[in-house]
Amino acid sequence: MKTNKILSILAMLVVSVMLFTSCSSDDDGDGSKDINVQEVVGTWTCTASTDKVDGKTITGYMVGESITISEDGKFFSTESSIGNGTWELNGNKMSAKNTYGDTFSATIVVSGNKMKWSGSSSQGVSFNYTWKKK
Repeated sequence: MKTNKILSILAMLVVSVMLFTSCSSDDDGDGSKDINVQEVVGTWTCTASTDKVDGKTITGYMVGESITISEDGKFFSTESSIGNGTWELNGNKMSAKNTYGDTFSATIVVSGNKMKWSGSSSQGVSFNYTWKKK
């Protein structure tokens, strides 16, 4: 009898913990949603880009370039200024470091086969890129 009561209490405790942890929100309070790694993994082609360097705006520099983002934390780009390197995702923030030692950070939004980046690099470039998954 005592064993059944203890097991019942433990079962209720486990269910309670599962309910509370599964009800957390993905909303960071700024309207952004956490991104699942699987949403960004794949090969993407840039369809629109705006870069700002030294106060100058450059439109279309990245258009047509591709980046392949692998689940193992590596990326490969056809654009030499991005190059190849490693990346990680934390919520809706992506950070990356290429083989030259440059770092990049961006807030990302994924909707179906489209992804938008808004960020900056250690080279003083701010950027807004729109990508389409191949």
